[in-house]
Amino acid sequence: MAPPNRRTLLKGGASLAALAALPACQGGRPGAGAVDAPTPAPGPTSPAPDDDGRVFRHGVASGDPLPGAVILWTRISGAPAGSAVRVGWEVATDPDFTNIVRRAGDGVDDSSGAADANVTGPERDYTLKLDVSGLRPGTRYYYRFEALGQRSPVGRTRTAPSGALEQLRLGVATCGDYSRGLWNAYARLAEREDIDAVLHLGDYIYETDRDRVRAHQPPVEIRSLDEYRARYASYRAEPELQAVHAAHPMIWVWDDHETVDGTWMNGADPNDHDPAEDGDFGARKLAARTAAFEWLPIRLPEPEANPERIYRRFQFGDLVDLIMLDTRRIGRDRQGEPNAEGGFFTQSGEFTDPERHILGAEQEAWFINALRSSPATWRLVGNQVVFAQIKIFGAPNATGLSIYANPDQWDGYEPARERILDAIEAGGVDNVVFLTGDVHAALAFEVTRDPNNPAVYLPRTGIGTHAVEFVTPSISSGGDVSSIPNPGDDPDNILEDLIAANGDLLRVVNPHGQYFDSRNGYLIVDINRDRLQAEYWLVPTVTAPSDEQTLDATLSVPSGTARIDVV
Repeated sequence: MAPPNRRTLLKGGASLAALAALPACQGGRPGAGAVDAPTPAPGPTSPAPDDDGRVFRHGVASGDPLPGAVILWTRISGAPAGSAVRVGWEVATDPDFTNIVRRAGDGVDDSSGAADANVTGPERDYTLKLDVSGLRPGTRYYYRFEALGQRSPVGRTRTAPSGALEQLRLGVATCGDYSRGLWNAYARLAEREDIDAVLHLGDYIYETDRDRVRAHQPPVEIRSLDEYRARYASYRAEPELQAVHAAHPMIWVWDDHETVDGTWMNGADPNDHDPAEDGDFGARKLAARTAAFEWLPIRLPEPEANPERIYRRFQFGDLVDLIMLDTRRIGRDRQGEPNAEGGFFTQSGEFTDPERHILGAEQEAWFINALRSSPATWRLVGNQVVFAQIKIFGAPNATGLSIYANPDQWDGYEPARERILDAIEAGGVDNVVFLTGDVHAALAFEVTRDPNNPAVYLPRTGIGTHAVEFVTPSISSGGDVSSIPNPGDDPDNILEDLIAANGDLLRVVNPHGQYFDSRNGYLIVDINRDRLQAEYWLVPTVTAPSDEQTLDATLSVPSGTARIDVV
C-alpha cells in the first residue's frame, strides 16, 4: 500500500466533520457482543539459531488444494555447502502413519521444475515443493518428510471436495509485518479445527528494515535474491507461522510488500524504490518472485509460458468457486497522482482513463469469464486491495465532488471497476463476495456504484448493490497504537488510523460500509447454500504475547442478495 501521508489523512478528519451536518444514509457498526474463544496455547518464542542442528527448522506446509491433489513443502537446513539432498516423504490418512497412501518414489510432479522431484539443493534455496496427486477429494491427510537422518514435524492438510457440498469454512489472513508486532493472530488461526483452508491475501513478508516491536532480519531493506530468501527464512522460523502452515493448506497471492511498497507492473512508489539507490526494478521484481515461489506452497498455472501469473481458480464442490486475483504485479498501471488537497483525489483527469488497468486486459477478461461461467452457488474473489469505494467527502458520483482516500485501491482505477460491475450486472451474476486485505483494518461493504446517491443505493435493503466485500484485519501490521511513537508521521498503515481517529464520521461518509475496526486479527468465512457468514476475530495486542481473542462481529449475506445483515 502506497497512499498519501498518514498526517494528511488524519487532518482529513476536518473534511469528515463537515459532513456530519449534512443528511446522509448511515450504515452503522454492528452491535455484536464480544464472545470469548476457547483458551489457546501460549504466545510466541524466539526463533532458534541457525546452527541448532535441526534439518527441518522451517517446518512443513501445504497449499493449493484440488479434489485429488495438494502441494507439499519443506526446507532442508544443515546440508553441506553446494550439495544436493534427497528427501523422503509420506502421506497418510492418520497422524500415526499406519495407513500410508503416497510416498517418495510414487512419481509426483515437482512444482519447481527440477528433474528429480525428491531432490533439492542450493539452486532453490534447499526448498522442496511437491505436487502430490492421486488423493481422494474432501479428505484430511497427514504428511512428513525425512532427510539427513532427521524426520520433519507432521503436517495436516485437506484436499478440496468435489460434487455436492453443503458447507465450507475458510480462514482469511493478510499483512503479517514481523517488525510491527507479534503473531498472536496466526497462533489463534493455527489452533482452529473448524476450517478447511486458509486464504492469505498478501503482504506475507515485508521488505523493510523497520525495527518497532522487533527487528527485521536481515536488518536491511531487502533487494537481492539472497536477501529475499533470508527474509522468508526469518519469517518461517517463527513458531506461529509454522503452526498455521502445518495445520491448514494455504492459498496465497502476493500484494506489494512481497516485492516493495507501492508495486505496480513496471515499478513501485518512488519513495520506496529509487533505481539510483535500489537498482533495477526488474531485477528486484525477479528476485522477489523467485524467493516467493520457492518458499510458498503455490501451484503456478503457467510456470513456463507465463511465470509471473498467480491468478487462478479453485472449485470447492458445487458450493464455492474461489477466484484468486493479482491486482498488484501482472497488469497494474502506475498509480495516479493525487489531484486534490492533502494528497487525496477526485475522479477526474487520468483517473477516468479507461485504458488504465489494475488487472491488465488479459486477467480482466479471465476474471469476467470466471464470474459469468461459474456454476457454483457462491463466487468468492481473493482480492488484494479494497474494491468498494472509500471516500473522505461523499456526494453522488455525478456531481464530481466526492474526494477519495487512496489511489492505490480500486478507487484509483474507476473505469476498470465499472467494467467488473457491468459484467456482474449484465450477466445476472449473483452471490459475488470480495475477500480483501492490504489496508490493516477490518471492514465490510455492500458494493454499489454510487453509495452517496439515495436514488441509486439504499443502505441495508440490497437496492443498488451488486456484491459484498469483507476486508480482513491485519495479522500484525496495524500494530498497537501505543507502539507507534508519532502516528501522524508514519507513512504506512493509513486507513486504520483514519478509522481510529474518525471512525464514526467515516461511516457517515460511506453509508455502504457496515463494519469498521482497526484492530488486528483474522476473518472466518462460513458458507452454505442459504447464506455466507463472516466472523471477525480480533486480538487485543500485538506488542506482547497473548492467548486472547474475541469474536467482535458476525455478518451474514443471504443467498441471492448483495445485502449484509448483522447476526
